[in-house]
Amino acid sequence: MLKSGSDTDQLEWFLNGFAARDIADPLLSIDECSGVDEAKRVVETTGAAVLGIRTSGLVQHWIKTDGVSSPEASLQPRDFTPANVVQPYASLNQVVLALRNEDFIFVHELVHVVAFITKTALEKPPMRMWLFGIVTVSEQRVTRLIEQFYPDDGWEKYLSLGRMAKARELQQLRLARGQQRSLLECLQLADKGQIVARDEALRSRTRFNSRKDVERFVQALQDLRNNLAHAQEISEDMEIIYELAANVHRIVGGDQSTRETG
Repeated sequence: MLKSGSDTDQLEWFLNGFAARDIADPLLSIDECSGVDEAKRVVETTGAAVLGIRTSGLVQHWIKTDGVSSPEASLQPRDFTPANVVQPYASLNQVVLALRNEDFIFVHELVHVVAFITKTALEKPPMRMWLFGIVTVSEQRVTRLIEQFYPDDGWEKYLSLGRMAKARELQQLRLARGQQRSLLECLQLADKGQIVARDEALRSRTRFNSRKDVERFVQALQDLRNNLAHAQEISEDMEIIYELAANVHRIVGGDQSTRETG
């Protein structure tokens, strides 16, 4: 958890700082009477992967366009459902969780659908910024949890001499730059994960039931952070992204007396 501002303010920012409208694309549409030829023309012109179908001037259905070029193609309108429709100001964690089970989700504003979101939208800057923030806060919470259990650096017993040497080297480098950092703050995320994974008392304060669970989560979190930091695609990180979205309330603003670490 961040150390400045109230927990409520922090959670509010993570839930509402970015929203569905920030990563959505306009939904192109055709009239229901236009037929396949018009759908094909729009797709050939724009490359649209999905189209809205207008009835009485309003978009009330939608189609995937991957088959409209086929000679046998016909419009097969699909219904909008509560599972695939969000409001413009829906939080990004709502968006991510909706995309777990849907190829497309749609943004509904006023009386009709105006935009859509696909999994590729997760590569957009607002989503990447949001995810990087969640990863950062997750690591901060792990650091604080270890500090609470081992204020005297008793956690050192869980790391190899080589890992400790790396941490001390980084600490000295930061001191030379005028940065006061504890030895714990100079550990890599993977090192902190090992401490939590190997200490049963620490692990009992998290939502993880085994050492293997902690190691899996920390490795996935580290891979996601690296991909975000180096502007790499995050399509391979979808499971950890879903996991972070599902647990954002606990990661950012959880009850300190409960199993807390994201």
